Amino acid sequence: MKPSKKCLIVGAGLSGLIAAKELLEVGIEDIIILEREQELGGVWQKYCWQSATLTSSKWITEFGSYPMPDEYPDFPTPEQMLAYLHAFVKEFGLEKYIRCGVTVRGVQKDDKGKYEVVTEEYTYRDYDFVVLCTGLHGQPDIPKIMGLEEFGGEVIHGSQYKTPEPFRDRQVLCLGLGESGIGINSEISSIAGRTIVSASSYTPAPRIFPYTTNPFDQMQFWPIGSYIKDYQELLTLGTSWYIRLPKLLKPLYARFHPWLNLFPQEWLPKALLPNHWHGKYWPKPSQKFGEVSGNLTKPQTPSDDILYWYYTNQIIAKGRVVRFDSTSAYFEDGSREEIDTLVINAGYKSPVLSIDLPNHWRYRHQELYKGCFHPELPNLAFVGLVRPTIGSIPAMAEMQARLVAQVFSGGVELPEPQQLTKIIQKEARKHARDCPEMQERLPHIYFFDRWMEEMADLIGCRPSIWEHLGSFKQLQAYLFGAPMPLRFRLRGPGAVAGGKERYVARVAKVYGNPFGKQMKFLILKYLFYPYIVALALLLVLLWGFKVSLAISLGLTALFGLLYMTVDLFRFLVSLPLTISLIIPLREQFVQHPPDPQFNTYLFIPKYKSPSIFQKDTISKVG
Repeated sequence: MKPSKKCLIVGAGLSGLIAAKELLEVGIEDIIILEREQELGGVWQKYCWQSATLTSSKWITEFGSYPMPDEYPDFPTPEQMLAYLHAFVKEFGLEKYIRCGVTVRGVQKDDKGKYEVVTEEYTYRDYDFVVLCTGLHGQPDIPKIMGLEEFGGEVIHGSQYKTPEPFRDRQVLCLGLGESGIGINSEISSIAGRTIVSASSYTPAPRIFPYTTNPFDQMQFWPIGSYIKDYQELLTLGTSWYIRLPKLLKPLYARFHPWLNLFPQEWLPKALLPNHWHGKYWPKPSQKFGEVSGNLTKPQTPSDDILYWYYTNQIIAKGRVVRFDSTSAYFEDGSREEIDTLVINAGYKSPVLSIDLPNHWRYRHQELYKGCFHPELPNLAFVGLVRPTIGSIPAMAEMQARLVAQVFSGGVELPEPQQLTKIIQKEARKHARDCPEMQERLPHIYFFDRWMEEMADLIGCRPSIWEHLGSFKQLQAYLFGAPMPLRFRLRGPGAVAGGKERYVARVAKVYGNPFGKQMKFLILKYLFYPYIVALALLLVLLWGFKVSLAISLGLTALFGLLYMTVDLFRFLVSLPLTISLIIPLREQFVQHPPDPQFNTYLFIPKYKSPSIFQKDTISKVG
């Protein structure tokens, strides 16, 4: 009888658990999972504050092979996420593989080419495979800022934050507007004497579209969006033009666009969605229609709509901090603020950096294939060390785990090391072009939709349009459906029974209400617009100006080339589209629509008149 292959997994957070489940399902059954903490759960167990809520919806966050309970809200709490992980462990019988309270110090290769995993007390030997699932949230990251060591007030990292009460009446400076930072800063501002928020830019996205029950991450319409040149502009309501336009036109466009016009000058976005990480927030509901929008999980919790707090004088917006002294912070605009408390929301350093790896290699994401494989470290893989722009870490970790399981079991064969190195370098260069602002600190962040589809290609589970022609709802699910994990459980390795029906029903629900129908119309308008303009140009040349067919076709082809490659040209051509997007948006800053729930797909609250909001949240309007 052929001996079973042995695999050691480091980490019992969501990444380690899904990796174990996938490996077991391909026949690698001799598994051990080592967890540093005394309990499984990773970040959900360790770093969440009292009122925290997931920023990704449950359909994007759940594992495709194990749906979250129907009774879970659209955006679960960390407690619910932990309960879900425990139920997952029980469902797939993973308890017997987990050993808690074990800290891994290093991974080495022995003379036989197998792996040894060194812990503080013991060395695990003779393993065929090792999967490192240590996660992205390890040691809190403290930025190096001149004079920080001289500051005499209290300094805490966001990982230490639990409730806002200790900040009552304090003079607080909050650094960073990441997903955690947005929630923490908002809560602190509701109770502090003065709250300053320092950020170099702010790229926002709502958890749900205002005055609807449609989660934003459920309506990215990527499959059809991949054919829309103006995909980013539609997804961002035209704000991404601010990044693409020449420097001289940016201030004019920011004043023209009603959403950008609300941004503090210091926070105007500096990078593109969806190829750039962003911060999610709860849209602020009005008093009358509060039950429709806002925090669908905990309506009693203050909104973390950071622009709302800015316009109600709850926070003071500042740019980058350049230095500290014993009592104050100094900013790049030359201003100074006296503070007694500093809250740092600067993220974490991955625990994998503290583990010694074979060949004296130090973890560097840009040298890995799909964030998983190093060409010179066969049978060793990384899972869960990537994150999305708009999406979820669990979904990406599941796709990585599925790929690792297929590679380790022989279902997928990687290219030879030399060829794999070239592929990695090529993909790293492309990623640097797509996301230049993130290469120094955040090279592991990807455009979620495209990344999920690419991983599905490798695994062999990417949906096919030919399998979705049985009905209009099936075709709609293929073209408009978000890349939720269930989408990639419809065919190929790991397909689940009844998955297609559940997926089709979910997409039909998202696009079946009046808001969804309006969005479908808008998407199709953006899809066909350049083709209609090109056809109109061809007809005008042929019949209006009597230009020959050859020249007319050549000029039309030139139009298409310029439209696809020159941003300023595309901006001018698509200006009618942009105006049609912005005019309704501008009108909604003047007055409420008759029915905010469904009457408009572009409603954004009138921040500059905060009296329309729930009065119980406006405690310190200046």
